Amino acid sequence: MLNLLDRMYVGARVRFARFLEEFKKDETGVSAIVATVLLILIVVLLVAVFWETISGWFTETMDKIMGESDKVKWE
Repeated sequence: MLNLLDRMYVGARVRFARFLEEFKKDETGVSAIVATVLLILIVVLLVAVFWETISGWFTETMDKIMGESDKVKWE
């Protein structure tokens, strides 16, 4: 019985080690991840550069929306 458990344990460890080695060598999807990170970085930088203009526009737009919502009658 212990021999069977030992073989199952060793087999599982070998399969897991093989899986980890293949996972480390697999490079599919890396370019997509890099492109996504770069795109997020560009967006954050653009927001930081134009924050004064953008925040004014957001404030103005939200004031218009909130002003119009006061005129809506809920019946």
